[in-house]
Amino acid sequence: MLPREHRLKKEMEIKKLFQRGKGVFDGFVGVKVRKNSFEESRFVVVVGTKVHKRAYKRNRIRRRIRAILNMHLAHVTPGFDVAVIAKPNALSATYADLERSVLSALRKARLYE
Repeated sequence: MLPREHRLKKEMEIKKLFQRGKGVFDGFVGVKVRKNSFEESRFVVVVGTKVHKRAYKRNRIRRRIRAILNMHLAHVTPGFDVAVIAKPNALSATYADLERSVLSALRKARLYE
C-alpha cells in the first residue's frame, strides 16, 4: 500500500488532474501527470469497468499497480500528481509485464530516474 502522503484522494484534485494533466500511454497503462505544490508525488490508480465487469478482477490490477509504485517510489521525481489508468488488456498481463509498462509510462512522462 502506498504511504498516506503519496495518495491522491480528493475528488476535485483528481478531476483537475484529468482535465489539465498531460497524458502518456504505454502498452497496458496510461499516465496523466500534473505539477503540484507539494514535496512528494501523489498517485491515484484508476481501473474502470471497461477493463472488467467484476470488481475483484479490477481490484487485483489496482493492487498490483500500487505495489509496483510503492516499490519504485524512491526513483519517482517529487512534486507531481499522477493518475495511472489501466487499459483493458492489463487484465491478461503478467506482473512483470505490468511493471515494465508502468515504469515505461513514467519514463515517457519524465517522472522516473
